[in-house]
Amino acid sequence: MKRYGLSQERLKLVACVTMLMDHIGAVLLPQYLFLRYIGRIAFPIYCFLLAEGVHYTNNPKKYCLRLGVGTILSEIPFDLALFGGVTFHYQSVKLTLLIAFLMALCMKHTGSVILRALWVVPFALVAEWFRTDYGGMGVVLVGLFVLTRELPHRKLLQFVGMIPVLWFTGGRWMQAAGIRMPVEMLALAALIPIGLYSGRKSTVSPWVQRAFYLFYPVHLAVLFLIRLI
Repeated sequence: MKRYGLSQERLKLVACVTMLMDHIGAVLLPQYLFLRYIGRIAFPIYCFLLAEGVHYTNNPKKYCLRLGVGTILSEIPFDLALFGGVTFHYQSVKLTLLIAFLMALCMKHTGSVILRALWVVPFALVAEWFRTDYGGMGVVLVGLFVLTRELPHRKLLQFVGMIPVLWFTGGRWMQAAGIRMPVEMLALAALIPIGLYSGRKSTVSPWVQRAFYLFYPVHLAVLFLIRLI
């Protein structure tokens, strides 16, 4: 554990702010693509924090319950903000993280490295089947952080491992320094704040924890209401 660096709460704040910018760009200001680009930073941070949370939790049932409640609370605000109405054709990232949590829990209780890696496959397929936000790619990223967290040179391994995952995700493409690449490659920048993570908590307040959990559905609901005005 580092003495200096970003606390857990500050790292979550980085994720929340960049996610908010991403969703402002998606819902209110689609003409400002830089908001979407900055927003690529958020998701890998959530994947990293989930992998850390699974490793340290002493109460996986409570952890899973929080994720489940967050998934339920988030689905309608997600649909309204991003699609303008309730739909079952695409699910929020909260479901992606719930599926990834169950995968990481299975990995935690599996001794063999090869078998731990194999757990990624069925859960990634489940995320794809449910058509969750980030889908199988999101589950694979959590798996990458779980598999590398105790390895030497883990930062380098995470950087190298993220490149093919992000490259083959698909979606929008962009031109940068004369190179055409998927926009999702910008998510590599998330490894900077992740690398600064100290492993410490700056507060044990349950209200702060609840606020971070509620931020996702609440900010989406607010953006939807602003768009209606």
